[in-house]
Amino acid sequence: MGILFGAVLSPSVILTAAILIARETLAAEAARPSDSAPDKTIPFEELRKDAEQGNEKAEYLLGCCYNGDHGFSKDSVEAAKWWERAAAKGLADAQYYLGLSYYLGQGVPKDATAAAKWWRMAAGQEHAEAQYFLGLSYCAGCGVPKSLALTIFWLNKSAENGDKAALKALGKLDRRPVDNHSNLEAIHMGR
Repeated sequence: MGILFGAVLSPSVILTAAILIARETLAAEAARPSDSAPDKTIPFEELRKDAEQGNEKAEYLLGCCYNGDHGFSKDSVEAAKWWERAAAKGLADAQYYLGLSYYLGQGVPKDATAAAKWWRMAAGQEHAEAQYFLGLSYCAGCGVPKSLALTIFWLNKSAENGDKAALKALGKLDRRPVDNHSNLEAIHMGR
């Protein structure tokens, strides 16, 4: 991403842009097959039956299907519903995606506080992307109180777990004051 965000953008707008970019990238890498045709190896009815019986991995995958992954039509309400069931059972990937859903208001009411809550749960399970977005939330004061210490803590955890964007964000934090919103666009360039 070689475009700089304008200096007049608020931290929440920049965080939203980072989330949208990351969501597209992560969904493509983590849950989608290489082609866009429906994945015939996923027997949808069996998956749905397993999810309805409470299997958290099936609930998560069904949420991914309803998110438009595996070539299925998108239904944000159904995706959030199934991710929430899996997230409540402690599945970190579901907690992360449910956090994105709340932050973006896709399938659930837009709620940055709920997004941060779910990201915190996934981050506690060493989910690097959730740690990254929780760090960004603390940086922007979006859904959580603004905190440089917690920004650095979560970005460090994310970087330790392999997230290169978190490492870049940390490098930019060292050179720029966090309270200067006009400099936040540089923090988000890594996604």
